[in-house]
Amino acid sequence: MYEKTLDAQGALACRFIARIVVLSYGFTATPLWAQSSTDKTSFSQTGMLPQKEKKTEVASQSQSFVIVNGTRQPAEDYLAQTNSLALKIPVSIQKTPVSVQVITHAVIQDRGVLSINQAVETVSGVERNLTFPNSLTFRVRGFVDASTTLRDGFREQTGTQDIQGVDNIEVLKGPASVLYGGSTSSGGTINVTTKRAIANHNFLNAGLSGGSFGLFRGTADGNRDLSGDGKIVGRINFAYQHDDTFRDFGYNETTYVAPTVQWTPSLHDKIDFFASWQLSNYTWGASQTPLIRKALALPLSYNFDNQTLGASHQNSWRLGYNWVHKFSDSFRFRSGFASSINNYDFGTDRMNTFALSTNGRTLSREVSSGPQMGKDFDLQNEFSGIFHTGPLKHDWLVGSELYQTDYSAKTYAASLPTLILTDPIYTGTPGLARLRSNISTQAEAASVYFQDYISLFDRFYILGGGRYDTTTTSSLNKIKEINTSVSANKFSPRLGILYAASKKTSFYFNWSTSFIPTSTSSFTGTPLSPGRSRQIEAGVKQQLFHEHLQATVAVYDIRRSNVATTDPAHPLYSIAVGQQRSRGIEADVAGEILPGWKAVLSYAYTFANVTRDNKYPVNSVLAGVAKHTGNVWTTYEFVYGTILHGLGLGLGIRAATRREATLPNSFYLPGYFRLDSALWYKFSLHGRPARAQLNMTNLTNARIYDTNGTFSMRAETPRSAFGSLQVAF
Repeated sequence: MYEKTLDAQGALACRFIARIVVLSYGFTATPLWAQSSTDKTSFSQTGMLPQKEKKTEVASQSQSFVIVNGTRQPAEDYLAQTNSLALKIPVSIQKTPVSVQVITHAVIQDRGVLSINQAVETVSGVERNLTFPNSLTFRVRGFVDASTTLRDGFREQTGTQDIQGVDNIEVLKGPASVLYGGSTSSGGTINVTTKRAIANHNFLNAGLSGGSFGLFRGTADGNRDLSGDGKIVGRINFAYQHDDTFRDFGYNETTYVAPTVQWTPSLHDKIDFFASWQLSNYTWGASQTPLIRKALALPLSYNFDNQTLGASHQNSWRLGYNWVHKFSDSFRFRSGFASSINNYDFGTDRMNTFALSTNGRTLSREVSSGPQMGKDFDLQNEFSGIFHTGPLKHDWLVGSELYQTDYSAKTYAASLPTLILTDPIYTGTPGLARLRSNISTQAEAASVYFQDYISLFDRFYILGGGRYDTTTTSSLNKIKEINTSVSANKFSPRLGILYAASKKTSFYFNWSTSFIPTSTSSFTGTPLSPGRSRQIEAGVKQQLFHEHLQATVAVYDIRRSNVATTDPAHPLYSIAVGQQRSRGIEADVAGEILPGWKAVLSYAYTFANVTRDNKYPVNSVLAGVAKHTGNVWTTYEFVYGTILHGLGLGLGIRAATRREATLPNSFYLPGYFRLDSALWYKFSLHGRPARAQLNMTNLTNARIYDTNGTFSMRAETPRSAFGSLQVAF
């Protein structure tokens, strides 16, 4: 009965949100923009800088870096007008024939999110996917078949990122192999854009936060002209966070440092050097829940680990550069490189297996521990420019990429005493540890790609491109001394068409493909064919309220093939004949409705299921995918000249219907309805801009679970609150 009530609440809330999104899309009133919501004490996306006429750097790492003068439009806090992720060149989102959303820094700040996992909640069709604490893995349009995350446009299979170093987050829907390679997910790609040094600005912002479950967080963001003439600028971001989590004897501690330097040696060159270091210490018990139905009724504070077990540690390093050379206004070159090293030391508190006894009362547990290391190296070189053939304007791009990722893991397993679910007694120590696995894998890819974005009379836009990948994936089982190597070559094309019916209304269609290399072999030793996917998508984009509000509605169909599935003749091996499908409708709205009133709205209908498989029943729904999800985040800040100037209010609603917990489907996670709020005040503290803020999350105290679909799930934080103070020096 309880689960049915939650499902009804989630479904009702989703229908309510869907209607709000539709109404906001169709409402075409034209208010008079008599005054702007920006003012002298408002906070910029790069720091607490006065929002007045200033020099602003164009946010493009792949093409132009011209510095222009101008004032920020009222909607730019919540609405990004251009995007570089979808095409690797800065193009108006309204004229891009794909579905792409941008989570701006203002949205991140107003919502008070403490992680990237929380930040992406405002985008339709995106759900976090449980792997390990602080991981950056997401389920997009129902799929989580490969890596979904880029950082500054560079691929990473491992790693983590503190929200303090994030400027904005871009979400590209659908396969993205054409520009970003075969390791990206079939459902979509998320790019985390980190903060960069800003020319002609000197500032230092500091912040302190504290709240529920022992949360303490300190941050700093400093930018300075190092050369005195703006040619060499440095910036550094710092964060420290400690919290005890809502779980018994759980904790999480993170230290983050990210320096960056921008060097402009000439009018034609700009080079960004970036680095970061992040140390994370955490207990797995704070995030792991056994993937069994009975666990849904247990207290959220219940920890399935023993208090005496060792914690886990993650040490992450990142280093790279991005160089842009401008030959002329219509011809550019970009070279970029990023490397990351992630050392993991998984403590004995990481559960590897949960199993419920036949009596349904006791839980058997097995822990796994040991060192793991992941390395990523990504080198990109691109030429881009503009030329005309008659009435056609061509924005073209050609490039190459060399990518390598290495991963090694040595895992020990040990048994723990069983745990009585209704009356846990945390006694005993792990049994004798035994070597469970000792593996290393390496994947290499060499790629060339091209793209042509053609415009005709500012009405018709055609996008065409392709990528040719040569990949080699090898795996070494050091215990069994088995070495497997798989090579594959694949061409991935993409096509998009957009018709601008007016300056504010565009209709688009796209067809894209991708492939995912694999290191798995069949019974005969023959490498399995790479996984493939293709998407067909159509949609409409609408600008409202004098271009202060952007709406996108999309309909899509994604089909995956060559999914590894059990070989009926040899059950211990696989064959590549499985097929899966995801189709749905999505709507996203973002921007400013009236002066001071901003909103981000989204709704998604997603149906993802198995269409062919030798192991899972056909028509099984993919784990963790809700059929209906919806999100509303809206704020109002009293504008300049009013008696309450500087005061801001925020309200958020997030809801989802039930999701299957496992594949094959055995039980489901109930739907939920979550309510969030925010209150802030901007003021002058001894002549310095300051902002005090209170955020409350999950006011409804909803029980929300995510699943990895195999052996565990993760409970979201119950009702919580925290306050923060930020000051600019």
